[in-house]
Amino acid sequence: MADDGDCVGALLLLPRREARRLQGAALLLCECRGLRAGRSIEAIPEEQVEEDSGDSPLIAAARASLFLCGGVVIRIDCGGFTDFTNQFNESWIADAYYTGGSVSSVSDPGNFVQEQERTIRYFPISLGKKHCYVVPVPTGRYFIRMFFVYDNYDHKSTTPSFDVSVEGTVVFSWRSPWADDIAMRGAYSDLHAFVEDGFATVCLYSWATDSPLLGALEILQVDNLSYDAVSTGQEVILVNYGRITAGNSSFGAGLSNDTELGGRAWEIDTSFSTTPKLLITTTEPIRNTNVAPNYFPERLFQSARVAPTNLSMSYNFTVDSSLDYMLWFHFAEFEPSISGPGQRVFNITVNEDVIFTEVDVFKLAGNYAALSLNYTYSNLTDTNLVVTFEPVIGEPLICGMEVLAILEVEIGTDSREAAAMQQLKTSLQVPDRMGWNGDPCSPSSWDAWEGVSCTLDNEVNALVIMRLDLSNQGLKGYISDQITQLKYLTFMNFSNNDISGSIPSGLGGGALESVDLSTNSLTGIIPDSLGASQLTRVLLNQNLLTGLVPEALYSIGVRGGFINLSQNQGLCGVPSLPTCPHFWEDSGLSAGAKAGIVLASLVGAAVFLFLVCFCIRKRNSEDDYNFGLPHQLAMRHKRYMLYRATLQSNNEDSHMMRVSPGKYGFSSTMNAL
Repeated sequence: MADDGDCVGALLLLPRREARRLQGAALLLCECRGLRAGRSIEAIPEEQVEEDSGDSPLIAAARASLFLCGGVVIRIDCGGFTDFTNQFNESWIADAYYTGGSVSSVSDPGNFVQEQERTIRYFPISLGKKHCYVVPVPTGRYFIRMFFVYDNYDHKSTTPSFDVSVEGTVVFSWRSPWADDIAMRGAYSDLHAFVEDGFATVCLYSWATDSPLLGALEILQVDNLSYDAVSTGQEVILVNYGRITAGNSSFGAGLSNDTELGGRAWEIDTSFSTTPKLLITTTEPIRNTNVAPNYFPERLFQSARVAPTNLSMSYNFTVDSSLDYMLWFHFAEFEPSISGPGQRVFNITVNEDVIFTEVDVFKLAGNYAALSLNYTYSNLTDTNLVVTFEPVIGEPLICGMEVLAILEVEIGTDSREAAAMQQLKTSLQVPDRMGWNGDPCSPSSWDAWEGVSCTLDNEVNALVIMRLDLSNQGLKGYISDQITQLKYLTFMNFSNNDISGSIPSGLGGGALESVDLSTNSLTGIIPDSLGASQLTRVLLNQNLLTGLVPEALYSIGVRGGFINLSQNQGLCGVPSLPTCPHFWEDSGLSAGAKAGIVLASLVGAAVFLFLVCFCIRKRNSEDDYNFGLPHQLAMRHKRYMLYRATLQSNNEDSHMMRVSPGKYGFSSTMNAL
């Protein structure tokens, strides 16, 4: 078993829904080059997995272990049921109990060499339109690769349409029909992205009624400075549109045992070029390979294509013309006939635009040494990106190329509001069909979470929650007090659900103008915050609320607003409702109530002394036995009957207000039933 310091670690939190209890498991895997080590970490309750921000001692310790291991390597076999290690010593984790959706095998598993390619996880539209893998990882730059395959797993012979996002930015768009070979054999797609919030988030979004699917997901931590990150910054994603080796076969992760510290797979170049070219190879070591920050593998530089004498050679990549591209060119001069500078010199053009002139690999790097150049190309006019190597002296040479689309990371939801929405999702037990996964508002090309409306706040440069309309969704649970973190919320409608618990203190502040919590099972008092001056509509009818109604809330009707407090048997303190006992004043004890308690205590003491005297007198005289005089008992009964009559009168007045609310001079919209 390998030591922690010699291996690459991976943290995966797996929410497990077992028959008897809900619990989670944290698994820390250390995957070494050629070796595998694994150890379990104590179970985490699912509620902690869902609600913990990542600062718990267990998660902190696990993340610290990742750095001791040297980096994160997570390979998820989507739809798989067992963990396994393949012939390249890559450890794969089955995603059973990891996410929602359903699982299936491809129609003909025998056609797939790799085990992770034989199963898929798909997401029926009945479970919602948006589904995500959210994997806790340390902040940093990551290489993320996915495998997609259809292979008629559902026997419908119709490939699905869906989008895929990473960190809230759409990166892949699959549209039906797929190319036949990809539908049957599948395809890998990869990218480089920076993770800032401690969670690598990959989401799939259904188009129409199609079911998104995923066969495999790999997340590998790479050097933060890789692929010229200093120039591009952290707010871009680099999507692979072509990564080729000018060799005699493909190689890399999942294809061969060659060391590829970046996790990349290099595709043979034959399908990208039709121009004549020669192949040269070497088994000699190449200097400056497998070094930071890009760790390009040595094998990449041990083969090359060379153009015939006096001819150019070209490569053609199909791209999206609306994007800019980072182009990487990889060279090594190892041909014995080239013994010094000036013997092989060439230009590089892209769509006939010269981007490098008089490239001399020997002059720039020497012989048997790796050289990588990169260039950002913009303003494409069509979907063909043609790279040409034109001779100046001798024959042009190339070992490998990469064409990476540059995507600007989309603006996401404000982090505090996103965290509040996750807490609300948990507390309200939002059903899976509503698709509350990933970022609540982003990507902008998708709809926000069902029932959620967002807007861009220029001050914080983030999306914020503006409206929540969750009526008639079968919600249960309670309203998390984190809802008060939605500072830009103007409208909320949670009516006609089965929400219990109390109304959070502070709800009603900020920008909130309309609140509808009617027809639920809310209990407790109405917080003073629901009387905030900007509120114009508050519906709390048909709940189980009790106690004093804040005067500020009732005054909304006076200001021309709209309130409804009906069918809450325990409310009191305003016109149309019973008078409150003292202990409800100001949602607690008023000064009068406190004085009453003191007075009651004195009276109680006096009664106690009186009873002592009574007992003494009782022993002394049987004539004093009926000390409670009949007229005092009659007066008590009279007061009781008068109180009942008052309550009945108040109830009748309440009914009159509902029937003809204008009678008392308040807004005629105060109680609409």
